[in-house]
Amino acid sequence: MISEKIYLKVKKRMKYLLDAVSRVEKASGLKYPPYYISPYLTLMRSGAEAGELGVLFARVIPTTATGSLVILVEFSSALVALAAKGTVEAVAAHEFTHYVELVRKILRMSITSDESSTTLFESGYSDQERTIDPRLLFKERSLVLLVKRKFNPNLNDEKLVSKVEKEWVSKGLPTKVIAPEENVVRLNSATVAAASFETTLINRIKEIEEKAES
Repeated sequence: MISEKIYLKVKKRMKYLLDAVSRVEKASGLKYPPYYISPYLTLMRSGAEAGELGVLFARVIPTTATGSLVILVEFSSALVALAAKGTVEAVAAHEFTHYVELVRKILRMSITSDESSTTLFESGYSDQERTIDPRLLFKERSLVLLVKRKFNPNLNDEKLVSKVEKEWVSKGLPTKVIAPEENVVRLNSATVAAASFETTLINRIKEIEEKAES
């Protein structure tokens, strides 16, 4: 789906993503969720009519394809191929804050579904709006500052956006356009009730909630 040139560039710069994930794990003391690199660059159209497009360089995507809930992080080939090392690290950390917040919300919904197991409910989760405060999640101050600088609340990297427009979109490389409502997670009660997570992650989320309340 992508040219050999782009493929080789992604392969060569994959080390930046691997290093970013390692940095996030070290700073949080938690394991990064399963992740993959998509050949697509995902674009979000702001409205029903033709208008300005937003770029989603990475997304948190829950799936039940394996029969149980698995939360994945999708990184675009465009991000790996064209972004600066610091931006890749900021994006990896930012997506991790989305991941932890989603798990936190699922854990809270699990209690609700247990109390009303006969009632099927759906809950929406907007990836653009919900994150754990990086100050509560990461022990490395420089990583916290990097995320704060790069996201406000969306990724602020005009140089990267310009490169993507010239070297990806204008060249007809793979893109996928979605509507804002397609970037919302919807989970039913059966999926939520059956979800399970590592004890380390659950305990850390409890600690974060206690810190946030204090």
